[in-house]
Amino acid sequence: MTTTAPPPSSSAAPAPSLPKRLWNAQGPVRLRREGALAPILAFVIFLVVYIIINPELLTRFQLQTAANLVVPLALAALGQMIIVLTGGIDISIGAIMSLSNVVFATTMAFMPTPLALLCGIAAGLACGLFNGLLVAYGRLPAIAVTLASSFIFASLSREIMDRPGGGVTTEFYLLTSGELLPFVPMSIVWLTLIGVGLWFVLQRTSFGRHIYGVGSNADSVRSAGINDRRATVGAFALSGVVVALGGIMLAGSTITGDPRSGDPYLLTSIAAVALAGVSFAGGKGSIIGTILAAFTLGLVGSLLFFAGINSYWQYVISALIVIAVVAIPVVWSRISGAIGASKAAAKGTRA
Repeated sequence: MTTTAPPPSSSAAPAPSLPKRLWNAQGPVRLRREGALAPILAFVIFLVVYIIINPELLTRFQLQTAANLVVPLALAALGQMIIVLTGGIDISIGAIMSLSNVVFATTMAFMPTPLALLCGIAAGLACGLFNGLLVAYGRLPAIAVTLASSFIFASLSREIMDRPGGGVTTEFYLLTSGELLPFVPMSIVWLTLIGVGLWFVLQRTSFGRHIYGVGSNADSVRSAGINDRRATVGAFALSGVVVALGGIMLAGSTITGDPRSGDPYLLTSIAAVALAGVSFAGGKGSIIGTILAAFTLGLVGSLLFFAGINSYWQYVISALIVIAVVAIPVVWSRISGAIGASKAAAKGTRA
């Protein structure tokens, strides 16, 4: 005798629809897992405060100016984020930015713009490969390698150009720092394109997954037969390219090259990565969180300027952000441990 399966119970919960499953997988849950909710909230709060204090931000000129100031920082922070994802840190970010900036500005004086762009990007790529090869195949600490290389790259920048100058044209300024449409700065358009491209590389390619894997657990990556050294070199190379684009965008917005142009971006890039919730242990980080954290730091600097406070206090705030972001999890862990120990002791006493 055959039997048939009973019909499903009407009380069973229906399966979630596809849009809802996608939202749960890629929406707030994913943002929280990557640590991006905090920088998004911080950006919204600071933006509202800034607009209340200085409503002129909503004018076309102010919006374009603010975007041109913040976009190079956002690109430097993205470059720093890539290295932090591998569990390292790059002290040469500012020097790479300066070198790419002066190489582009110098070559643009006697080369077509596309070739000058390639030269500037190639400079950042070469710097990234130099750092990556020493870190990956020399098994040297990233912080030590990049500290040493920062002096090399800075010296090269000053050798190429000892004072601000170069051949950046007004046409290139309009292409990178003008407006695509009213209230749509070109710098934001370029940042969006670069951010989307970087997201695709990190989230939709095996190379990107290897970068996250190296930061999460390098031993497991090697056990799986993945070349962790190649992933590390690739991460530094990719970071160099992104930072070089930041240096080129900076040259476009200032219409000049400057051998010291990248110096202010080292600490602020680290602060942006910290504020974005990127794990300094590696393996966790968000592109949107990093970009918005950079924008938040830019708003802080603008607020200080608007309030008549010396802009150097921005460095103090950046340093405090780094200390707070690193210290808060440690303090919270200790408090949680103490609470857990006290509860366990109380249960033992009652028993």
